[in-house]
Amino acid sequence: MIRNKEEKIKYLNALKVVKTMGKVNKNSKVLLLSDADTEINKKYLISALRQTNASFKHIQIKGTKTHGAELDSKIANEMRSVDLVIGLTTNNITHTKARKDAQAKGVHIIALPESHKSNFFLANGWKCDFKKIRPKIEKLAKALTKANRARVYSNDGTDVEMSIKDRNGRAITGFSNSKDISAGYCLEASLAPVEGTANGRIVVNTSVPGVCLIKKKNIEITIKDGFATKIAGGEEAKTFKNLLKKFNDSKVYNLGELGVGMNPECTIDGTMCSDESVWGAIQLALGTSFYIGGTIKSAAHYDTIVTNANLELDGKLIFRNKDLLI
Repeated sequence: MIRNKEEKIKYLNALKVVKTMGKVNKNSKVLLLSDADTEINKKYLISALRQTNASFKHIQIKGTKTHGAELDSKIANEMRSVDLVIGLTTNNITHTKARKDAQAKGVHIIALPESHKSNFFLANGWKCDFKKIRPKIEKLAKALTKANRARVYSNDGTDVEMSIKDRNGRAITGFSNSKDISAGYCLEASLAPVEGTANGRIVVNTSVPGVCLIKKKNIEITIKDGFATKIAGGEEAKTFKNLLKKFNDSKVYNLGELGVGMNPECTIDGTMCSDESVWGAIQLALGTSFYIGGTIKSAAHYDTIVTNANLELDGKLIFRNKDLLI
């Protein structure tokens, strides 16, 4: 039951996930996954699914401890048996074998990480005109696909270059499909850099989504031959460094993703969906790249966010701060 204006907004945004992004109708078979911490937002999606008269099943899964941790084999099997999976989970299911295997069977996936927050369906990002912004995301994804090299640099000291030759640009438009994920209002163009080719310095001046906001001192990451060899700075750097160390996996230091946020409604708030989507924000992620077109499988995948930066492809300036130049 919709009791007030806030509840109505949450329901309407859940309905946007189901009908606009998921294209659910009465003939659809849908699997809704949630965990104990995301139950607070489950009811909005269930109400939206009921409105479509679709056949759907809800399973509360055991929450994973980290983003990209693998799902239980029984859940993976369930995911392969439907038309659409909606992952309303605390940690991200995108970088998992279960997601990739389901999509190989033609299943559409909508991943909604960090949806344990009570204001998840109130985020500014839901206000985006998804149909209008879609061509711009696809255009940048095509530019990434055609390019051989990429360089990111900023006045704060970021300057890192990498090969992206023969890597396919991803257009994360919000609309579900069987080739890549929808992440709700998290919109981006991205890819996995060629392993072992990145060199330079990343100065994280905004956030490590889900880990920390940069409030006092930037995190400085030295990249050599594709891997982070040094993480320095203040308390934020210490937190991130200790987190990665706990995985006891050298591959979590792989530079696994280059992306550009492309939702003009998003603002920085420390969450994954918002921070990664801020228009013109550059994502430089450490960890797994296998599930987005790379070859590295590691224990985790964490983005770092750099703002007020520039992106060059094959020496041509493509993004200058918040200005898309193509």
